[in-house]
Amino acid sequence: MQTPRTLHRTLGPLEILFLVFSALSPAMSVFIYGDGVLRMAGTGAVAAVMAGGLIAAVAAYLYAELGAAFPQAGGVYPSLVGVLGPLWAFPYITMMMVAAPTVMAFGLLGFADYVRVLVPGLPQLPVALGCLVLACGVAVLRVRLGAIVTGLFLLMEVAALVLLTAIALAHPSRSLLSALAHPVWLDHAVAKPLPIATLGLAVVSAIFTCSGAHWALYFGEELTDAPRRIGPLVTWIGGLAALVIAVPLILVVLSAPDLARILGSDTPVVSYMNLVAGPKLTAAISGVLVIAIFNALVVGIMGFGRLYYSTGRDGVWPRPISRLLAQVQAGSHAPMVATLAVCLASAALMLLGQRTLLIFTAMQNIPEYVLLAIAVLIGRRTGRSGGPFKAPLHPLVPLVTLVAAGGMIYSALMDRAAGRPALLLVVALFVGSWAYFRFRAKHASAWTPATADAVEP
Repeated sequence: MQTPRTLHRTLGPLEILFLVFSALSPAMSVFIYGDGVLRMAGTGAVAAVMAGGLIAAVAAYLYAELGAAFPQAGGVYPSLVGVLGPLWAFPYITMMMVAAPTVMAFGLLGFADYVRVLVPGLPQLPVALGCLVLACGVAVLRVRLGAIVTGLFLLMEVAALVLLTAIALAHPSRSLLSALAHPVWLDHAVAKPLPIATLGLAVVSAIFTCSGAHWALYFGEELTDAPRRIGPLVTWIGGLAALVIAVPLILVVLSAPDLARILGSDTPVVSYMNLVAGPKLTAAISGVLVIAIFNALVVGIMGFGRLYYSTGRDGVWPRPISRLLAQVQAGSHAPMVATLAVCLASAALMLLGQRTLLIFTAMQNIPEYVLLAIAVLIGRRTGRSGGPFKAPLHPLVPLVTLVAAGGMIYSALMDRAAGRPALLLVVALFVGSWAYFRFRAKHASAWTPATADAVEP
């Protein structure tokens, strides 16, 4: 039996919804990434999350327009190729090929840390590797079955967030107006007015925390009637994701009975639950959080595996590598080799440690937002986007996204310890990718981007 060379359009909107929300993991966003925003900004997290959630929801319209114009596997990359051309898309592809296993490695180590909270004494790396093996086993299943499995896990983490929201609503401590008008943070355990620069950094973190609509584009080649469906679906996902992540975080700040104790904790949301709901309920929710992280890792591997697959199918790399990555399993119609490549790279990158992984992960949104906005501006003018779905109020949406990206660049440059080195690393990666692309363009086996006709209808 001949191995199929394309993915199959077998997913409906509900299954895409399950996969996307499992990947972005609202519970992980609130309990892990939200912790970082709370520690950074104190009660200023309310303003940061409101602004970050709004920017993430606005950017979803750009993903929607480009995804509808180019409904293929690989996330944003096929859209950038189709609008900006391979010269500008290739550095982004290179960055994502590195960023994908980096994100996975960081998540795997975080999973191990939470497991060790529940079962003290377990070694970090073996737990992370065990999680990786299990997650990879689920990720190579038939995509429809994978969507159902992750959907069941997703229901559990949504229940945990609903419980957190209900508890916060039942214990109001301060008004929304006071949190917005007089934000305070803890500086060496002393409450002080929040500096504007720190608030800016918190907004950058909140954008990453509330984002997630782009995950739908990784499965665009497997959505039935994708050109018509994916645009509205992505916009709904963008707004809903920002809402379900931002609301619990805002309510935690507004209902916290002891701000100094909660904001001074390494895990503010868990400390809040301990203080308000008690240790037993907090332990139960921590167990759900471990499941949520595992669920997000499974779908992350599935999505990034499709990114690797699409680069192989399009011949981005030298021919032997591209052929391997483009293989699709006959029974499951899953990109087996590409998925395994993501898993092996993730296992290797775990050896770098969480700090190094986090520095690079934090910077990947900046070039993506810049290229995304430019692609929509050029795509509208050239007619390459805006057909099946149009972002409203053009050109306001891409311009707002460019302003947000400019703010992220400024915040990174002001952070000498981590932000500036990470930004320089991204720049170096782009320059090196351009040099390689120019070198490869002189050879007969140079990359020729695939057209929409290469994708199964």
